[in-house]
Amino acid sequence: MDKQDIKKYAGEFVTMLTYATASLTTIQGLELGFFDRLPADRPITAEEISGQMGYDISRVERWLRFAVAAGYVARSDEGYTLTLKGVMLRKDTPVPDLLGLHNMVSYFTTAIQYSRDVYQKGIGLDSISKGRISRDYIPRVASQLSRDSAAFFKHCGLSTGHTILDLGCGDGSVLREAVKTCPGVSATGVDINPHTLELGRKKNTEAGLQDQVDLQVGDVTDLSRFKDGAFDWVCAVNLFHFLPMNKRERFLSEMIRISRYGIFTNQVITNTLGTLAVDVLLSTLFTDFTGFFSQAEADELIHKTGVSHFLFLPIIQGESRLVVLFTSKADIPLTRVSGISQQNRDALTKHGITTAKGLLIAEPALLAGAGVDSGAVRSDAIKVLFP
Repeated sequence: MDKQDIKKYAGEFVTMLTYATASLTTIQGLELGFFDRLPADRPITAEEISGQMGYDISRVERWLRFAVAAGYVARSDEGYTLTLKGVMLRKDTPVPDLLGLHNMVSYFTTAIQYSRDVYQKGIGLDSISKGRISRDYIPRVASQLSRDSAAFFKHCGLSTGHTILDLGCGDGSVLREAVKTCPGVSATGVDINPHTLELGRKKNTEAGLQDQVDLQVGDVTDLSRFKDGAFDWVCAVNLFHFLPMNKRERFLSEMIRISRYGIFTNQVITNTLGTLAVDVLLSTLFTDFTGFFSQAEADELIHKTGVSHFLFLPIIQGESRLVVLFTSKADIPLTRVSGISQQNRDALTKHGITTAKGLLIAEPALLAGAGVDSGAVRSDAIKVLFP
């Protein structure tokens, strides 16, 4: 290896390690609560932060120097203020999936320490830690994705009066967001981890949602106990990479069988360096991790269902996709009918018209009152129902 090669690759390694240490220091700020405590509209001194949070002043000042250099915090004579970049790492961030990725990386640092045990003994860190990792890791990462998921559910047709089943629900964060987004939805969650479910029940009670969200302990891979069309919607987020490849098609078919309108699931695809790395580290965390999809595997799985109507939503900063498969052969949610504005959809919903079939049988006068061109939308509904 000549000097130029050494210089080139050494530089790449230094850059990588610089980013890695900066990422860990950022995550430390999240763990310590700095981003949520620092105001964005007025300066605060390091002494005030130290006093309010009970932290050693010298360490607070040291972290703030880093935060200023990283662009998270601005410094003035009056003190420190959170920048717009820093605001993105608050709990109310407009990009919750990005915050979820930060929480995920914090657990990878723990997983790496136990890599030798995992590789030699064939058991993941969750088993070595007797489930402690699962109880803490899953809610903190998955909860950040829930807002985006719930908004997508509503866009695809989840509405008042519908039922939804979440398989592998964790602490139920997706369902809590779903019933907040669509009041009047009846939600059921199933997960195998009783400790995580107990945490979820407490959160449901705190949010006043205990009557709308029912969390149950059960085997999420055995759906034989549910009758055909048992729920309007069925979702399984972050579950497929814990199923063996030869069982995924059958599980998806079962989800379709018990749904009336459609199913939601996500597919993480190993098409970037980031997802390839996460694929390795998650297998270190969890004994039953079976791996992400290749692009071909993800597309083939959807093709094999025979479902002709589906939509994708990129999530986790484009590293994954949330997919809805519309499963009803006789009816579909109104959101699949083009030519209707959201305002008009809302007006129709108030009159009990939430599906394409309902649109076809609605009185023309009712549609006209809602400002909807009955001829055009009925034509669109027929095209969607009978492609």
